[in-house]
Amino acid sequence: MLKHFSKTSLVIVLISIVAACAAILYIHKRWPTITIIPLQSNSTQNNSASNTTSTNSTTTNSSSSAPAGTSSSSSGSLPTTFLLPIPFTPQAPTGNWDALHNEACEEAAAIMANAYLTGDKDVVMPPASVENQITTLTNWEQQNFGYYLDTTAAETAKMIEGVYGLKTEIINNYSEDQIKQALNDHEVVIIPEDGQLLGNPNYKTPGPIYHMLVIRGYTPDAIITNDSGTKNGRNYSYSFSTIYDSGANWDHSTNTIDKNVHIAIIVSK
Repeated sequence: MLKHFSKTSLVIVLISIVAACAAILYIHKRWPTITIIPLQSNSTQNNSASNTTSTNSTTTNSSSSAPAGTSSSSSGSLPTTFLLPIPFTPQAPTGNWDALHNEACEEAAAIMANAYLTGDKDVVMPPASVENQITTLTNWEQQNFGYYLDTTAAETAKMIEGVYGLKTEIINNYSEDQIKQALNDHEVVIIPEDGQLLGNPNYKTPGPIYHMLVIRGYTPDAIITNDSGTKNGRNYSYSFSTIYDSGANWDHSTNTIDKNVHIAIIVSK
């Protein structure tokens, strides 16, 4: 009985083995492409997705930059039209265009900046008050520089700080957005220019060699100034390209302007 049972069990085991092998061969032929995916493949896919996102971000940041003297995409956060109530004065407030007043654009710009920042509500400033301030400013320049005609942007900034106690910042190669942002921050912008390139028909021909404009606002296609070089200079508009391309600064070493300079003075409290 034991021998019979042992032989029977052996036969059953052999039959089971053969059946199992047959089943494995059948499955392999029926689904030959089934593979096992390692667990780490999920993290590999995540890393690949992260690399793709990082690349797109870099491209976006790169495309957002803009060269100096142009408007970048950041202008979309600023209002399209803006105007500061900066009082106006011509640099010859009584109409006396003598040697002093022909060169008093720096002083006139400083006077207008101070008037706005100290709360002066005049639309056009009283001539007598302007004349008194021109005298004060030129006396300060004479005492501190040894001259008062044709001062550089840096010297004009020092004069504004010394006489009025205001803060100034010099920006080289400014952009249109920087000018607009300063105005929206309620700061006054003064830009030195080659006056003969501005093309203002109100100037006596050929126009001033060296001039300074007060920037008070802008529209979508123009920069609004207080141009002290003419009695008609209140709210006088230029294109940004005209203002930027006409940029200059006084050069004492050559006793004339340096036309390769684009500089702005930002005046604040």
